[in-house]
Amino acid sequence: MKINYKKLYLDYHDCTLETEWTSGYDFEMSTEYTADSYDVYLCRYAGESIDICENIYYYSHDLEDILMEKIEECDKVYCDEGILDDLHIEWEQICEENGLIEWDDDNEEYQVVGEDEE
Repeated sequence: MKINYKKLYLDYHDCTLETEWTSGYDFEMSTEYTADSYDVYLCRYAGESIDICENIYYYSHDLEDILMEKIEECDKVYCDEGILDDLHIEWEQICEENGLIEWDDDNEEYQVVGEDEE
């Protein structure tokens, strides 16, 4: 059976991760543009005022760590689809590192930890 690693990780942390804006998010990560057309990344809790030193990122290399932290901490997270695509998150590896899956030598594939074989 094919495992949806992203869903497994999100379900484990009881978090919803959305890429289309609606409302009711605990945390949001979006791409914004400066007046002179540079991309910057805004990462903040819902309703939090913007602090340039705390909420704005010029480079995306730290955003995966922030996203993983917020998935563990929040119930509902918004992450701009472009950011999520740029991060190239290895959900399978993250599930393995967190002990959610294990290698099954008999079937030569990963299985969800604690899931009974049929």
